[in-house]
Amino acid sequence: MTRTLSQIEKYRQGDAVIQVQDEASRSCPGLPIWVEQESHDFCFGCAVPNLDNLSDTDRRRCLDPLAEVFNQQIPIEGAYRIEVPDRIHLGSLHAELDELAKNGQRLEVHVSGRTIGLADLDEREGARRLADLYTLCFAHPAVRGIIWHGFRDGDADVQGGGLLRQDFSPKPAFRMLQKLVGTVWHSRASGQTDACGQFHFRGFWGSYRAAVMTGSRAHVATISLHVGHSSAEPFVITIDSMEA
Repeated sequence: MTRTLSQIEKYRQGDAVIQVQDEASRSCPGLPIWVEQESHDFCFGCAVPNLDNLSDTDRRRCLDPLAEVFNQQIPIEGAYRIEVPDRIHLGSLHAELDELAKNGQRLEVHVSGRTIGLADLDEREGARRLADLYTLCFAHPAVRGIIWHGFRDGDADVQGGGLLRQDFSPKPAFRMLQKLVGTVWHSRASGQTDACGQFHFRGFWGSYRAAVMTGSRAHVATISLHVGHSSAEPFVITIDSMEA
């Protein structure tokens, strides 16, 4: 597990610098600053279920939680699709990912409740196995995304392996995935700009929003920034010199 966590830090996170300056390009030290991630580069995808037979209310009860966790519903362009067999041993999956990665493949891993035997497990054990599966894939540098199939029990071919029950209530497996994507693998940072007017932080690759508190009027300046493979150049926030 320690190796897996170190791989996540190495392959899924990057360093970034925010430079806060006034209109004359003078550095603004000692200002409070907050940074929070808004979206992931990594694809946490889901095959969208067929909602044609649902009422508008039930359709919303399905789509709202889906949007809370998953950021993409389409295949990843140029990635090699891996259909993970039912009840696969995670060690075998890791070996397969390593083998495919030797050829420089960008991998898209497709999973479902059957992958971990979700329908036959105690719900808490199912949540734990889902966490292990997603953590393994997220930590592997060749994997560009994980696509879940079978969102809700009662949908065709789901057979009890959905993340929502038939009445749309979330299972512990859904709550676990929600926690991983929205909390464990979600970055936020706060502090003050240093003597050079800079704020350094490390976060998961993706899009961020930063805010700086300036002056007695509690004016907040915001920009959108992106942490990725190379974020060497500082992201600049320019504030009104009267507020600095």
